[in-house]
Amino acid sequence: MKALGGVIVPVLAVTLLNPLVSQRIPFTEALLCVKNFVHFHLLAQYRYHTEATIQYMENSLEEIHHHKDVFSRFRAIISTKMVLEALKKQLPLDKKEEWESNPA
Repeated sequence: MKALGGVIVPVLAVTLLNPLVSQRIPFTEALLCVKNFVHFHLLAQYRYHTEATIQYMENSLEEIHHHKDVFSRFRAIISTKMVLEALKKQLPLDKKEEWESNPA
């Protein structure tokens, strides 16, 4: 996770670099949530903790909880899973029909 932490935040930042006006707030919240998650995870791996490191962890955890709702619409709930399964079944049928109507 240490190596991943050094990569995931910059990659996410570059990916979310030029959002549309309507995307700026969710993109910023997603970036802050992931950044604080990585920070918390790295701090949690310390062998020894001081009052300062515990405070840093608490602050990161608060920030994670403050910004995590940006991901809630992507949760895989039962209805989402059912829609996904239906789409997985439909996609091969659509491709087969497309190929049969355009074999060249």
